[in-house]
Amino acid sequence: MTMVSDGIGWLAGYWANQLGGTFFGTGSTLSIFGLVVTVLIAAFLAVPRGRRAMPRLAVWRRALFPRRIFSSASGRADLWWFAFSLFGYGLLFGWAVLSSVQITALIRLATGPIAPLGLPPLVASAVLTVLLYLAYEFSYWLDHYLSHAVPLLWQFHAVHHSAESLSLLTTFRVHPVDTIVFANITAILIGVTQGLAGPLLGEPHGVTIGGVNALTMIGAITLTHLQHSHLWVTFGPRWGRWLLSPAHHQIHHSMDVQHHNRNFGNTLALFDRLFGTLYVPGARREPLRLGVEGGGMRPHGWRNAVFAPFGKAWALRPHTPNPLAQPDPSRANAGHG
Repeated sequence: MTMVSDGIGWLAGYWANQLGGTFFGTGSTLSIFGLVVTVLIAAFLAVPRGRRAMPRLAVWRRALFPRRIFSSASGRADLWWFAFSLFGYGLLFGWAVLSSVQITALIRLATGPIAPLGLPPLVASAVLTVLLYLAYEFSYWLDHYLSHAVPLLWQFHAVHHSAESLSLLTTFRVHPVDTIVFANITAILIGVTQGLAGPLLGEPHGVTIGGVNALTMIGAITLTHLQHSHLWVTFGPRWGRWLLSPAHHQIHHSMDVQHHNRNFGNTLALFDRLFGTLYVPGARREPLRLGVEGGGMRPHGWRNAVFAPFGKAWALRPHTPNPLAQPDPSRANAGHG
């Protein structure tokens, strides 16, 4: 009984730390402060331009948190994935994720000493902050591109695209395999960037908020959280070529052929522009169909979402003919003599 009670106590402590770190940690993109800022931005964007009177609270609530989305099967599935991300993912799969610190150490071991450029400390710190932010943005784009281009990876990424309505919680609708691949790609690219740029810049400390790159944190609070919003918000033809709005990402989730393989980035449109995958939405909302073609009979059931991708991935393996199962040509016309 002691072992069981100790296990329960440890699990309760782990979950309490998860809750505290997620909603109250200064380095968490889901901190209460960050979420309040996100909701305020969404509320500002939800108000029609040119409206003189401020909407009532009930109007804002319906605009930001429509019941039709959160009470739907897709919305309930998003809630389940959010809970799993918060309480289960790190517990079950944290061991499968590389550390960028380890990658940095390997890079420095391989390159040996690197002579610094001699930049002023403040400049070096700013440059490193920007480089690490760009490394994260590129890792996001690369992982997202591969998740669509590689059939094996798509089987797991399709779980995210099975959402038939978008909300702030759709961000967490991600299969564990999809998350592991993304986390490792990110760790490698950030580790390589830190390992090469750090010595060149004189080992400065990048600007952080609670241990998280400041630009990444600001981007998460102001843009990333809203990427799965149902609000059709665009940044216009000029800024829409540099920053990815909620409308950009709604286009990415569209089932329409003209929208396929577009807008893979996180907050910057830079890499979508470089690799020809950018689609800039207009101010008028486009009619979109969300979901996955042939995604299965129950796209929102957790068993199907968790286990079916493994079966689909296994079905993609190359089949080698079994020689014992092939007919023998020499006996094809033989009689019974």
